[in-house]
Amino acid sequence: MIAVPDFLSWFKDFAHAALVNNERRLVVLSGNEQWALSLLTSIDLVAATLANKTPVSSASLSAQSTLNTQDKTAFQSSIEHEASCLIYSDNPLLPANVPQKRYRDKLGSESDVIIFADSQLTIDAFAALSGTLKAGGIFFLVLPKLPILNEQSLLKEKTEPTRFFKRFYSLIKAMPSHTIITESDLTPLVHSTDFSLSVKATLSSTYPLGCVTKEQYSAVLAIEKVISGHRKRPLVLTADRGRGKSSALAIACAQLMKSHQQQLFTIVITAPDTQALSVFYQQLKQCLPDAEQQQNIIVLGKAQLTFIPVDQLIKTVDKVNLVLVDEAAGIPVYLLEQLLGSYHRMVFSSTVHGYEGAGRGFTLKFQKILTRLCPQWQSLHLHQPIRWRQNDPLEQLVFDACLLNAELPQLSSTLTKVLTKTSSKSITKGLTKTSTAPLLSEGVFKVISADALVANEALLQQVFAILVTAHYQTKPSDLQLLLDNRQVQLAVFFSDSNDNAQLLAVALLMQEGKDAGVNEADIKAIKHGQRRLRNHFLPQSLLSHCGFEQAFNYNYLRIMRIAVHPQMQYLGLGSTLLNNIEHLAIAQGADFIGASFGINPDLLSFWLNSGFATARIGFTKDKASGEHSALLIKSIKTQSKQAQQVLQKNFYRSFDYLLLEEYKTLPTALVSLLLKQNTSEELISLSALDMANVHAFSKGERLYSSCCYSLYLWLKHDLLAHDENISCQVKQDALVLIARLIQKHDSDTICQQFSFTGKKMLNKHIKDYVSKRLKQCELH
Repeated sequence: MIAVPDFLSWFKDFAHAALVNNERRLVVLSGNEQWALSLLTSIDLVAATLANKTPVSSASLSAQSTLNTQDKTAFQSSIEHEASCLIYSDNPLLPANVPQKRYRDKLGSESDVIIFADSQLTIDAFAALSGTLKAGGIFFLVLPKLPILNEQSLLKEKTEPTRFFKRFYSLIKAMPSHTIITESDLTPLVHSTDFSLSVKATLSSTYPLGCVTKEQYSAVLAIEKVISGHRKRPLVLTADRGRGKSSALAIACAQLMKSHQQQLFTIVITAPDTQALSVFYQQLKQCLPDAEQQQNIIVLGKAQLTFIPVDQLIKTVDKVNLVLVDEAAGIPVYLLEQLLGSYHRMVFSSTVHGYEGAGRGFTLKFQKILTRLCPQWQSLHLHQPIRWRQNDPLEQLVFDACLLNAELPQLSSTLTKVLTKTSSKSITKGLTKTSTAPLLSEGVFKVISADALVANEALLQQVFAILVTAHYQTKPSDLQLLLDNRQVQLAVFFSDSNDNAQLLAVALLMQEGKDAGVNEADIKAIKHGQRRLRNHFLPQSLLSHCGFEQAFNYNYLRIMRIAVHPQMQYLGLGSTLLNNIEHLAIAQGADFIGASFGINPDLLSFWLNSGFATARIGFTKDKASGEHSALLIKSIKTQSKQAQQVLQKNFYRSFDYLLLEEYKTLPTALVSLLLKQNTSEELISLSALDMANVHAFSKGERLYSSCCYSLYLWLKHDLLAHDENISCQVKQDALVLIARLIQKHDSDTICQQFSFTGKKMLNKHIKDYVSKRLKQCELH
């Protein structure tokens, strides 16, 4: 067993080497928690944190005493802040100071030491918190004694580490900068001697305005140009963590405030949380030492910078010169879209990896919105790290362990030519079965086991890259789920059966319900709201939210993720993969296949066209996408078809009523799509008086308010009568009536939504539509 004095002596050299090399390192402590605590509390900063004391500087790491005079000066100049030790833990011996569900609040801050003592190894938290660690900082991962750490004990231990952890551990072991210390170690710790870089050299500013890299200086100039250039050309500044985005924002703000201090000039900054702006404010204070601070306002002459939470910023639109959004990926995409509509000079700064907040939603969804609303928006990506050296050991570990740097597989030129030739014959979205056949005739559908995936790192990276590219909420824990959850299956579609076949599409599937390890006690607890099971989303939701008492009498195959390579999208491959999954579900004895996702018209159309029925729409918007979630199912057995029909019927029984409150913000196009899935048998019949009212209104003989109920009933029937030959214009015109008659939006709202000059023009549109549809129906 390593003695405490020996550990502390070793740690001083280890921390010194990390500091001099301008890098972060990981130390694994595997053994009894009390033993790990005895080692950790020998470090001044950790001991002070556990005692609820605040150390005066990072020198408490005990590394300073080993620095030479030249390095001490550089060290002191770089740490003019209070040292920080973050503890993420579910162990009472190491009380946490980072809430388990609020670890993202620490993004944008800096820490000197991190202790991660989480028995569940919450990889999302591990990845996110690692981004807060400063250069020279040490990340302690505290683990129980595991057989993989001592291969001789493998046969003696009953518990086997998970596939995810085995892979994670092998990556740690392969990186010499990291260290694994076990309680049973008898070999003395090897002291670090790899002092290859100079602190002074790595911390020097060689570019104007105190910028550390050329990229950072370019970012500052680009931010300043947002003020001097054309309106509605927002800048999107992206990078991996530690590249100096927040500091670039602060440097640019300082320059703008200096040059405008003789006139009224206002900058507003917002972020998911004020803690995310700690680096920004530290840098701004250095750049503006003479500025006054009044709570959240920094003032220099007549220029000022104010922090405003994003929800308030949207509600109270004031005249400002520039709006900055830091850590934009942590803000829901729909809120960012609202900001775009209110302000015309904006900078969005964000880390692009999926473990932060809304993650890839910023890349995949928001940038599409930018292209639509501000087609001349500018982008700048920072590559070179500033807060630590290139190829930092901890960053490389997180990237590799979480596949954050997984590259999307590039399709071969041969296949690309086929795609180009085939897609040129297609009609906007999708191909006919005939034209798709040559492309997919040799395609191969497979289910790949987790063991096979772990054994093929290249394939694992390709799978995850496609998932990340296609789904904005993919996160590191999805990799953990893929490798370790026994109910999860990976379905893939290859270009052909050869060994060098190219991966075209993937799907994550989960077996749920009756035969997936649930018992009567579990079902009873769910029914009474006493328990929620993690791996039974579909039957649990159908029971709890839809009142489907027999939900757990069936087996389900849930499609958790379905993703197609970007070069293969809109070619029918998604439907082909879905068909293969349906055959797989039948072979495995499932009664239903189902999915839950944030709905929009395009995505819902895909599932409805594949034979799925809506069983439920959630009442609240997703915090990342701003979309309501939908639960769709498809019966694949005769005995379950009646259950699907009952669920669909019950959904539409209350849909109109819920549109007035819970669903009042649903897009009209989405409401239209849902209404067209209803059945005529469930609609209230049109009486002779109703039809007389509709005809009278179409001729201008009756006022809208006198016959609006008859118009409402008629419209519900008319929407079901729309066929494939109906024109796009008629479909678009119908949206106005849906918004007015079914969603019950007021006239002013509809006039604004559809660009009508007033109520008179709105009523004329409704009358013209009704008249046109009545004539079309007479012709048929």
